[in-house]
Amino acid sequence: MVIHAEGTSDPRFPKHFDGKRFYNPDAPQAPGFFEVLRWKLTSRPELSPSFISDVEQSTPPRSVEGSTLRITLVNHSTVLLQQWGFNILTDPIWSERASPLSWIGPRRRRKPGISWEDLPRIDAVLISHDHYDHLDLPTLRRLAARADSTFIVPARGARLLRSARIGARSGVGLGRFIVTPGLHHPLRPGSAFLQPGNL
Repeated sequence: MVIHAEGTSDPRFPKHFDGKRFYNPDAPQAPGFFEVLRWKLTSRPELSPSFISDVEQSTPPRSVEGSTLRITLVNHSTVLLQQWGFNILTDPIWSERASPLSWIGPRRRRKPGISWEDLPRIDAVLISHDHYDHLDLPTLRRLAARADSTFIVPARGARLLRSARIGARSGVGLGRFIVTPGLHHPLRPGSAFLQPGNL
């Protein structure tokens, strides 16, 4: 396989992939190590509440028939999409923390927009990538125990779910859809930041 350098045209890759990494064209690039260190040493964190109780949880219908699309924001990137009697859940996280450990790491600051008990049957779970705030293994185990969901994940995500004994039925390769990645930090050990097949 020949990988062309940035600026050359190769129809096999999206324009925001330079052969080694994804990037946001015409956007400021991530700061370097010393800029991040300077920011960390010279800035003072703003105080914020540990929990904000402003979420009024929704109770979605069990199903939405016809072409009407119902979208319910649950949190961060968790969205319930309902249409044609089909329920899709994106990047589900109901855990208290976005972390590999239940007792340390970023803590939930708001309740989910839907309580677990009110979550309808989920036909498909769509996982975008393997950061802890998008791929929450405890929540995925709870969904798998309900035995009514198909998990659609990137190829490396499918391996992670299988190793966690969660039946990922679909590992989507890079060529099947185009994704513009965002930059944020909760990476899993061993994950290659913004690498093909890891989105």
